[in-house]
Amino acid sequence: MPFINTGELFNIGNTTIHIGVNTLSLLMLLIAVVAVFALVNSIKAKNILAIIFSVGAIATFGFFALATIFTFGYPTLGH
Repeated sequence: MPFINTGELFNIGNTTIHIGVNTLSLLMLLIAVVAVFALVNSIKAKNILAIIFSVGAIATFGFFALATIFTFGYPTLGH
């Protein structure tokens, strides 16, 4: 379960925004940070395929880490 909780901050549509951090969001954030290092190394090596995968990993894991943090771990969309 989340170990940081600020309570309800505001609503965007049907989604209640909280600030909550759990281990899943920290793990995804760590993967996004490692992907940034991979992007820098792949740019230095001029490896186009590695650049594409690094950008994809940063976008995917970074988005889901932030979405998990801002929706208290479990977004309630459409409920």
